[in-house]
Amino acid sequence: MTVSALRARSGQTDLQDDNRLRDAIDAVFEELGLSDEKAPRRATIEARMRDAYRRGPRHNLNLVDAGLRA
Repeated sequence: MTVSALRARSGQTDLQDDNRLRDAIDAVFEELGLSDEKAPRRATIEARMRDAYRRGPRHNLNLVDAGLRA
């Protein structure tokens, strides 16, 4: 298991991983048309995507899928 994977399982992410995750989260927000006024919905989606990142394959498609299913 890689260092990034171990950090992710423990809830820690390094800056590069966090930037990649942030890009995926922002892409889902944009695709769904969620502005800052929709903070509760955005928080739910972000939590699901971060959970998916911690649990499984960290491919962007998996992360986006988790966000769209939220």
